[in-house]
Amino acid sequence: MIKVLRVLLLCGCLAGCGSSSAPNLTGNWQFTIKSSANGNTYTGTASITQSSGPVDSQGAGGLERMVTGTMNFANDPCATAAPLSGTISGSNVILTATEGGQPVSLTGSVNAASTAMSGNYTAPAGGCTNADFGSWAASKS
Repeated sequence: MIKVLRVLLLCGCLAGCGSSSAPNLTGNWQFTIKSSANGNTYTGTASITQSSGPVDSQGAGGLERMVTGTMNFANDPCATAAPLSGTISGSNVILTATEGGQPVSLTGSVNAASTAMSGNYTAPAGGCTNADFGSWAASKS
């Protein structure tokens, strides 16, 4: 009876541990960016690669991963392409797109299936982005 109880407890612990895997952002994404500053909507695509190992085993339960890629814009006056980098920790996403030489910060979250993400963005004052801010959403294609 004690052995059966130990096996049941072990199975319960292992089942609970399986839910801690990080979402995977690797793939191609369709982006929509809506500016609250000027009312414009920008669209584009991104090719994202996520690292397989944790950035810091001490931070975020060892689940923080690096992401890199390139965003390509269809109708953005500041850039047609922007290098993309950042991290994902659990469902939290922090990305930086270097658009026209300026870092645009995109923060948000990804769904459990890793098929959609959304959040808010801010850009620095000056230059082409000139303190732009608003919301963004992306879906994996």
